[in-house]
Formats: sequence, C-alpha cells, structure tokens
Amino acid sequence: MKITVESLGLPTLSAVIGKKAELDFNGGTVSDLVDQLAGRFGAGDRRMLVDEEGRLDPTIQAMVNEEGFLGRDELAGRVLKDGDRIRFMLLVDGG
Repeated sequence: MKITVESLGLPTLSAVIGKKAELDFNGGTVSDLVDQLAGRFGAGDRRMLVDEEGRLDPTIQAMVNEEGFLGRDELAGRVLKDGDRIRFMLLVDGG
C-alpha cells in the first residue's frame, strides 16, 4: 500500500525521505512505520528518531491524516491504511 510521510522540523528524517514522500508500506501500525523508517538510518542517526527501546522519540509527535496528534500509547494500536498521510513533527517549546 502507499502512504504519504511528511517530516516537519526533522532534518535527519528529511535527509532520508525528503520533506514529503510517498512510500510503499507493507501495512501495520504507526509504530511499525517508525521501525521501518528507523531502519533506513545508520546507528547514530537512528537515535534522532527513536529512543533506546526503539519507540518514537518523545520529542517527536505523529499525526495521521487530520485526526490530531497521537498519544505515545496510541502509536502501536493505530493501524495505517492505503492513502493515509502521516506527519512527524519535532516538538518545540519556548517562550
């Protein structure tokens, strides 16, 4: 199936897939997609996307289509389907 992945504020991910890319995905969850994307990185760059346990880094948010941000506990349960658009965004804090 085809999904669209967008990278906002994540230069390491953008260097691998571009800011927006249509990817072939064998199906599964957002966590499965994160694992697939992390597999494209070298060992050092992998840490820019996932934590030591292989989960999406807590400084990165994921949104599927226009549904809003997914909570950390929702990534493993949110099944993706053909045509979905997933945005990965770096959380920015400040004031």
